This record gives sequence, C-alpha cells and structure tokens, in this order.
Amino acid sequence: IDQRVCGDINVGCADCFVCLNARGLDDRSGCCQMSRNHCPFRTVLGILNHNGTMAEYLTLPISNLHRVPDGMSDEVAVFSEPLAAACRIVEQGLVRYDGPHPDRVAIVGDGKLG
Repeated sequence: IDQRVCGDINVGCADCFVCLNARGLDDRSGCCQMSRNHCPFRTVLGILNHNGTMAEYLTLPISNLHRVPDGMSDEVAVFSEPLAAACRIVEQGLVRYDGPHPDRVAIVGDGKLG
C-alpha cells in the first residue's frame, strides 16, 4: 500500500496442475521450466481476458507486483515489463547472443507498445 509497483501481466489460475507445480520465474536451473505463463487458464493483462492498463482500474494478484525502487523514475520503471519480455525471449534460447556467431535481430513495427 502506498508504494509504486510494476505488474507481471501473466496471471495464472493458481489451481491447475501447471500452476501448482510451476517453478518460480527466478529459478535459473532451467530457463524453460513450467511457470504461470504456461497456465492453460491464464489471463494476460490487456491481451487475453483481462482489461489492460488503459482501464480506469485494474487488479493483479499481489504475487504479480514488484516494488519500484525509490531512486527509479516512472519514465524508466514503465519499461520494466517490455524489457522483461525481451529478456525472456533470450532466456528461452530463441535468440542466441553469445558465441562466435550471435543471431542478428530486426525489430519491425511498434507492436503493442504503440
């Protein structure tokens, strides 16, 4: 309460096999472990069965909220989720960034960030 937060947009149901057996998103033992992102009943803020941030009010489970450090401006904090999504693509091995021949990536269009 009375704190600035950023929200994880994926909300699992918390009751299915995937949610009950998911590894934490911070578990680095295997990047492609099950997580609430794989819940077959999940909602995704602004994308799948959950109003987006243009709504007057929205709710997220407290487990989806991450405190914004006091020294971080709102202009920087707003990019936490898009940056997390980009990092997740690298974690999943969809883009190779190390080794003698890293992948080249072109970002085309503005996507959902508009």
